Amino acid sequence: MINFAQGKMLAPGDLNILIRDESGSLYDPFGITYSIFSIDPNTKAETLATIPNTVPIRDNTGIYHVGMSIPSTWGGIFKLVWYITRYSGNGYDTIFEEFQVTNFDPARSSYEASSVMMSSRPQITSDIAGLVMTVRELLSDNNPDRNYHFRPPTAGKTIAGFSARVGFIWTDDTIIRMLKLAIAQMNVINPLNIYSYTVDNMPESWSQISCLGAAAKCLSSEAARWAAEEFGYSLNGVSLDINKASTYQSLAEAYKSEFNEIAAQAAMNRPFSSGLRQSRWLI
Repeated sequence: MINFAQGKMLAPGDLNILIRDESGSLYDPFGITYSIFSIDPNTKAETLATIPNTVPIRDNTGIYHVGMSIPSTWGGIFKLVWYITRYSGNGYDTIFEEFQVTNFDPARSSYEASSVMMSSRPQITSDIAGLVMTVRELLSDNNPDRNYHFRPPTAGKTIAGFSARVGFIWTDDTIIRMLKLAIAQMNVINPLNIYSYTVDNMPESWSQISCLGAAAKCLSSEAARWAAEEFGYSLNGVSLDINKASTYQSLAEAYKSEFNEIAAQAAMNRPFSSGLRQSRWLI
């Protein structure tokens, strides 16, 4: 469940929705609004907490987000309900999402990680989504139910207290942040470059190469996470060692080596010439 702080200004990527048709393409519906309800923790009763049927902010084709600040009086569990009308004269479909509002003072240091509460989630577009999927292909994290047979289920879909499917290892937010780091690295590889690309305007070759760098950084971050979980013991001749950090790091080094080699070539300045065009015969 997403957790927000009181007073946080919601930005693209926080409470948003992507509208797709049967083919998976993003499109703008005839009408889209939302309402937010507070949920009583005891009775589960829902009470309207915002103006009903508020029009969201449109970020791009088929991409909308809630444009508001979390009121300082809010706290607990809330329910966001989207009302989507695809064509004129049709009824509306509803999609809901629950989120939590936490009371904390970012100016104080008593909260362990106030940056987690205050930071905005990276905005995702159809182009960025394609890059994220390329990184997932490199990480084999595109189909958890097929690829992770021996990994315990993670939060995904729970039915009757049991997990119905295995979740992804890396979130979209993590992959997007690693893509930005890889692109920043490519921008400074060649000190003679006088331009800098971003995830939104880089050429096709850079976008594919940056996926290699992002995959390496994702594997390194997972190695750092498992480094804190390593342990080993031996009891009555039975030994157990959990050492996933080195495995993830070795995979990261393979992608990192390939990325460093090809990124240097992509960032190389190409020689070119320019001149003044004029008539062959001068009068």
